[in-house]
Amino acid sequence: MAESTTYQLDKFSDISKADILLEKLESYLNGGVSVAVDASQVERIDTSAMQVLLAWFKSMEKQHFQAQIINPSDPFLKAASMLGVSEFLRLKH
Repeated sequence: MAESTTYQLDKFSDISKADILLEKLESYLNGGVSVAVDASQVERIDTSAMQVLLAWFKSMEKQHFQAQIINPSDPFLKAASMLGVSEFLRLKH
């Protein structure tokens, strides 16, 4: 059975933190860990951070690992909706 963990997204997830986000999420992928990304504290997320999440989700699916966004904040939901990625991230409004 695969290990699982929760990763807390930063309050401000933007291009200045995209590399760090990518490194951390890739470490979960490489370690065979299923991950719940907690987006409850997100006050602002930009396109670069959302792109990291999208690429990671796709990679997780290819490897047959579970990835999900939990407790998305309103700003996170709005950003995902504006970018047209809510369905891909399996977000419920």
